[in-house]
Amino acid sequence: MKRSVILAIGLATAVTLWMLSGALVDASRTEQPDDSALASAAAAQPMRVLVSESAASSIDREIRILGHLEPWRRVRLRAETEGKIARLPVARGAQVDTGSVLVELAEDDRPAQLARAEAELAARQLELAASEKLGSQGMQARTQIKQTQAALASAQAELARLRLDIDRLQIRAPFAGVVETREVELGSLVQRGDEILELVDNRRLKAVGQVPQQSASALQLGQSVAITLLDGTQARGQLSYIAQVANPQTRSFRIEADISNPELALASGVSAELHIKIGEERGHLISPAVLTLDDAGRMGVRTVDASDRVAFYPVTLIHSQADGVWVSGLPLQARIITQGQGFVSEGERVKPVIADSAASERS
Repeated sequence: MKRSVILAIGLATAVTLWMLSGALVDASRTEQPDDSALASAAAAQPMRVLVSESAASSIDREIRILGHLEPWRRVRLRAETEGKIARLPVARGAQVDTGSVLVELAEDDRPAQLARAEAELAARQLELAASEKLGSQGMQARTQIKQTQAALASAQAELARLRLDIDRLQIRAPFAGVVETREVELGSLVQRGDEILELVDNRRLKAVGQVPQQSASALQLGQSVAITLLDGTQARGQLSYIAQVANPQTRSFRIEADISNPELALASGVSAELHIKIGEERGHLISPAVLTLDDAGRMGVRTVDASDRVAFYPVTLIHSQADGVWVSGLPLQARIITQGQGFVSEGERVKPVIADSAASERS
């Protein structure tokens, strides 16, 4: 009997516990919604995205290329006769005028040779005069007169050669410029054709660069060119040369812009960026971070339209600068998604938050 009483009490306890567990489950189901309910509630709330309002501005459409500055003219002067360097009237780096004596060779025995040639010429002139007089009297053969004339011409040529050789002892500047390098010193022996020095004309410069073949057709002689050096120095010039044959390796065209440099403020050989304006267009200045790709792989920008739906616009890069990139292809007024563009798709409704408003909320 005792055993049956114990079994009855155990069964009653088990039934009571089972009934209590069912009540707890029902209560939990009543208090906590299931996952589908949570998903539906979340779907009803549009995603918040950070946007920035942007207005299109008129900007220059231009070709930008990297290049360098070159002197307008440069020449390597060479010896035109042989001799010893006797005088160097100008130093390297000196500014010289047209016709200035840069180097002078020793005369050696050239004055004596010149005097002999002058005496030889005078003798030949007397011989010819006597020969012609005898010929007029029938006492001189015509062939003898011709030989005398030939001797006179030879004497004249020798005298002219010596005078030219003496004149070449002085090497003069063919144009005004700066003595950039000098390969000789006092006492150096030079032969005809030896390099003496390099003369550079820096009063005008050439900004030189290579233009891609797809941009070359937009250029014209006389176009204004803005030049920016690495140190920030600005200069302006005019397009003075456009190559008609492309470089066979790069398929680009050499261009040159003429720059006035009367004060010699600009040095040749330095790197430069050339900006050539070829038109105007309207564009937006944006951060490169807002650029994204659509499903077709096109580069563009996601915006929020007037109905708060996401719109995608393919854009074209105009040019870049330190604080962003200029692009075309967007509406004149646009709300550009700056944060969250990677989590929304075209046509989706979103809740746009202006960047300034979001910052004030956080503060």
